[in-house]
Amino acid sequence: MDKEIIENLEKNDYLKEKLSVIENLIEKEDYREAYYKLAAMLEYINIKYIKTKYNMDMPDSSVINILETYIDRDKFLENNMQVINAEYNDVNMSDVKIEDLEYLAGTIDFMYKYMVDKVGEFIKK
Repeated sequence: MDKEIIENLEKNDYLKEKLSVIENLIEKEDYREAYYKLAAMLEYINIKYIKTKYNMDMPDSSVINILETYIDRDKFLENNMQVINAEYNDVNMSDVKIEDLEYLAGTIDFMYKYMVDKVGEFIKK
């Protein structure tokens, strides 16, 4: 995966480790599993951000619940989670493409940068 797509995520040591696992899956062309790992990373980042920013726990961290948390709180994150939800519905999990991975990773990276700009680094190793 192009390093420019994930440049902000790679600045965090914990997320960098997770990206390494995803990169290995991509090298093995296990795109489906890599996509699942990216989706899990997205949920993790949102859980941590919501806890930091709003002091709320997210026992059910589905995309819809995360999206609902941002409604009336943060239009940028609400819109991006809507886009990701639509993307999840469009991706054929039987035939995940590298472009699907790059799109999701780029969106996560963009959102993560926005979150860090808002509250500072919120994911510690």
